[in-house]
Amino acid sequence: MQQLSILSGLALMLAVIPLAAKAQTSQPVLVHEAQFGSVHEVLGAEIAVAAPRADCPVKFRPVADGPCFDKVKLKPASVGATRVLGLVRPAQDDWVSGVYGRDFRLYDLFPTAEGFQTRELPFETSDVAVPRECYALTGEGVGYSIAHRAGGDMALERQTVVCGGGPRQPAGPYKPEGPPLTPGPQGVWHNTEMMRAEGTMRYLATPGDCDPQYSIKSTWCAEPAVKYLQGHPEEKELDLIAARHAVQAGDVLQKAETDQWVLKRKGSSKFKADSRWIDKSFMQAVEGCAPVEDIGWWVTGRPDGLYITEKALNRCGAPPAPVPSEIWEAYGDDYFIVDCAKDGHGDWRKGRPRGKDAQGRQQGDQAAECFDRAGDYLRHIDRNDAIVVVLNERARIDDHLFSGGYVSYDVAEVTLNKDRSLSARRLDPYDPSGIYMGNCTQVTDGPPESKGFVIVRSMGVNRARAYRWMSCPVY
Repeated sequence: MQQLSILSGLALMLAVIPLAAKAQTSQPVLVHEAQFGSVHEVLGAEIAVAAPRADCPVKFRPVADGPCFDKVKLKPASVGATRVLGLVRPAQDDWVSGVYGRDFRLYDLFPTAEGFQTRELPFETSDVAVPRECYALTGEGVGYSIAHRAGGDMALERQTVVCGGGPRQPAGPYKPEGPPLTPGPQGVWHNTEMMRAEGTMRYLATPGDCDPQYSIKSTWCAEPAVKYLQGHPEEKELDLIAARHAVQAGDVLQKAETDQWVLKRKGSSKFKADSRWIDKSFMQAVEGCAPVEDIGWWVTGRPDGLYITEKALNRCGAPPAPVPSEIWEAYGDDYFIVDCAKDGHGDWRKGRPRGKDAQGRQQGDQAAECFDRAGDYLRHIDRNDAIVVVLNERARIDDHLFSGGYVSYDVAEVTLNKDRSLSARRLDPYDPSGIYMGNCTQVTDGPPESKGFVIVRSMGVNRARAYRWMSCPVY
């Protein structure tokens, strides 16, 4: 039923090809059914749980309106931090998920002589590592199942994923099929988390007055950059970012608020800045992560002045699940067939045999005899040229013609010359256009048989019907 509903919604549009009869195109034919994956859970770490409590002693609630950490059992300092899931509100059905910062937070607790030190994590993170053959599902981030134990509540990180293909429906709820997954031979994706990737810190020039030796382009001050070149005579130039307005440490600038320069030496003791023709990025890509925001320029203060760094928030982990697609064979127009197989004209490109016809004309520049019917065809439809399919070997109805296939063929352009003779020119390569299906895309990375022609019987004669495989999402 699903395939029938998809097929009924497909609209096949035909493009006009320089050919004679515009053939009746047949309905698309299903070549490959959609490949669906199976839904599984991936487990991460087990971490402590802390919730707000009105009667919490002050020393166990270091974050205002935050959770009470008095039930958390800290790991030894030699092991590292103790990760804690901080609840914003009570867990429902012993399950916690949602928007980070609104529904829950994560903390790292470090033991100290006085008790412990608390660090709230700025972004969501986890120890969930999804196997490489699996994908992330829409709306299925890392959630936490709560277990109540005598020593305190614990939370187990969980993520529902799909493996081996896309899911059967575009949105959940999804029910896992089988036990939780463990890493396979292909390895795992980056841990599921959010992180802010960044590039190399660069020197910053800011508008304003300063000591003339550090002044660039009269109205910008680049003291740290100039001092560096003064102290490193072996360096000829360096990258410099210029802010278009006054800034201070902690500011985040957009691209339009900056210019990129190259600071160079001018003589023995002076310096100049040339604008870059093309902006340069030092962002360090993190494997398994993809940016979810535009790059921002973060201003940092250091003892000798201001610097600037590119940064962008990234989502890390398994990539989004693909949308399952069916492969259909869609059809276009019918092409006239020139049969050069039955008369042994496999070398038709050489034209007619050398010599003269009854009128004394040289024949070597004319199409081979097997093209004579194409000349009649052009005269019949009152056209001077057309694209035709040339059979170099015998073909039967339903035979598919494609590059490297079992039937040798060519595509040629035939032309009626002014003297009414016929010439033929091989077209290589030739890719029929104008084959469309609604909500589908052409298969461009398929096998050779994914495009070509199929021999059909149309209006009492054999024709070569153009076809192309199309990828059609199931939802």
